[in-house]
Amino acid sequence: MNAESQTVPDAAGAGPRWPARLRAWLGGATIQGRLVRNFAIAILVPAVVTAVVGVGMIRQLVFAQAQTQVNADLEAAKEIYQSTVDRLEDAIRIHATRMMIYGALARRDTAGLAEEMDRIRRAEHLDVLTLTDADGRVFYRSGNPAAPTDGEADDALVTLVLKDVEPAAGTEVVGAAVLERESPALAKQARMTITPTPRARPPAAKELRSGMMLRAAAPVTTPAGRLLGVLDGGVLLTRNYAIVDKIRQTVFKEEEYEGRPVGTATIFQNDVRISTNVRSADGTRAIGTQASAEVADAVLSRGETWRGRAFVVQDWYLAAYAPIRDISGATVGMLYVGVLERPFTNSLWRSLLVFLGIAAGGVALVYLVSVRVARRISGPIHSMALAAQRIAQGDYSQAVDGGGDDELGYLAHSFNTMTTELQFAHKALRESADELERKVEARTAELKLMQAQMIQSEKMVAIGKLAAGVAHEINNPLTGVLTNSSLMLEDLADDHPWREDIQTIVNETLRCRKIVKGLLDFSRQTRPQRTLLDLNQVVEDTLALVRNQTVFRNTRIVYELDPHLPTVLADADQMRQVVLNLVLNAAEAMVQGGELRLASSANSAKKAVELRISDTGPGIPDEVRVRIFEPFFTTKKTGTGLGLAVAYGIIQRHHGEIRIETSRGRGTTFIISVPIGGTADDD
Repeated sequence: MNAESQTVPDAAGAGPRWPARLRAWLGGATIQGRLVRNFAIAILVPAVVTAVVGVGMIRQLVFAQAQTQVNADLEAAKEIYQSTVDRLEDAIRIHATRMMIYGALARRDTAGLAEEMDRIRRAEHLDVLTLTDADGRVFYRSGNPAAPTDGEADDALVTLVLKDVEPAAGTEVVGAAVLERESPALAKQARMTITPTPRARPPAAKELRSGMMLRAAAPVTTPAGRLLGVLDGGVLLTRNYAIVDKIRQTVFKEEEYEGRPVGTATIFQNDVRISTNVRSADGTRAIGTQASAEVADAVLSRGETWRGRAFVVQDWYLAAYAPIRDISGATVGMLYVGVLERPFTNSLWRSLLVFLGIAAGGVALVYLVSVRVARRISGPIHSMALAAQRIAQGDYSQAVDGGGDDELGYLAHSFNTMTTELQFAHKALRESADELERKVEARTAELKLMQAQMIQSEKMVAIGKLAAGVAHEINNPLTGVLTNSSLMLEDLADDHPWREDIQTIVNETLRCRKIVKGLLDFSRQTRPQRTLLDLNQVVEDTLALVRNQTVFRNTRIVYELDPHLPTVLADADQMRQVVLNLVLNAAEAMVQGGELRLASSANSAKKAVELRISDTGPGIPDEVRVRIFEPFFTTKKTGTGLGLAVAYGIIQRHHGEIRIETSRGRGTTFIISVPIGGTADDD
């Protein structure tokens, strides 16, 4: 049973198994399947399009709102960062007014200063606290008192405060030598290995040795307002997570998603993370990693604020990066805030699944309804489809139930009418095809026969021309040889020793002349003497001469001569010669005896008289048949091979034809056809 017939119970109402029904639906193998599929597509396509468009709009809206929130978070982070700088400036400004500070500078005495400076550094959580005199020379270094007190005239912040006599604060990148001088511990804290990061620019060095600091400085003056020096302090941001954790705590409320922080903040020195709560794959803070090249180019190179979707270490974030500038306005780092993208993406997928679930529910509902409708429509159509399939296989006796009086009923009635007419048309077509095949076979056989006759005729014409030329050339010298040898024979005595040899020459010369005559006969050199002739009489006269010969002793001769045979204009002697050659060959072919049948008839279509000479011999092989009319071709041990060639030439000169019908083991028939009528002077 084929796949189509397996769906018949569904059309009839019994219902196939689910896999077969699903294949019919998806493949459209039946009317019911196509109806159900089209109904489903009609609801599925709009549902999917609505879901995709809806999710796209929601995604755009959600991500736009998220990016707006990230922008606000960046502003909040910048406020926290700046407030840290301002608080540091306020603290340094206040401590610069302490009597212990300006008194020590006024007395140029550090007694008791160390304890006060250490108390201030610890109270304000400073990494660096330095007191400089009015000449810009370090008076006391709290982190490393033993360090040399060389001048700091090249310190831009201190120089600015000495010049303006106003507090100042900002971000500054401090070199490794300065950090080492301030405190070896700070130099160690700032030293950091740079980790190559995907999507980042190639690092300029393998290690970061300088450090980014928040610095503030305030003038130290007497109560009378005389400038005595500068008090400056700083906080090293490298590996200092106070600011970034405060941003995460304040802005993002320390929310997490699947064990990862939802919001993160980072401080970059150049493009290297020196303070961050972004985590690496092992859970540690991702310090030493780099920002992407796209972000670095925009923020560090062009001084822009970058906003968008960024790949941060190992996750995608909705991020914002702002440049961090030093007191001279040069960009030395970046401040980053970002929101993990995954919660938004997962939310979008959930929305898409909800939309698709609704669409699938609608498709299922439409499917159940459409199956019931499709069964009512497809049942009669499916029956006609099966009937049409059987008709295609050759069974034209199909008829279907007409059903009702609706369109399907009219269709069934027309189908039954069509099958009836198709039966008659197929029968007539088969009969016509059989008749055409018979005609084609007959015409093919006729064409093959005509082709063979044409080839034989052309070959015999060529051979005849050759034979005529040879006969002419031989006949003249042969006549001279015969004449001279005959005269010599007459002059010799009966007992002359040469007489026997000369007699042999005469005999062989006569034999050669006989062969030449045969060649001349074959090549039309002897003109036929035509008279009105009865071929039946020619046959009877010829058989009367030879029937008593030894070769006919075991042969039964049967005559089937038409008594009303028309006369033909022909040479009687030449026609007897043709008949004689053919009957002798037929008798010699039947060595063990047989039947020789001679039949004559008139062929009105060809306007000719036909003579058939048949034997019951072994037949003629194909390789012999194609050469049988050639001069000197013979299968006998004796003979010249001119008999059939001469017969062929005679018939040709009478504008007739001679052909052979033979098969191995079933005998041979020679058919001579001579036209009725003709002219006496015809060549």
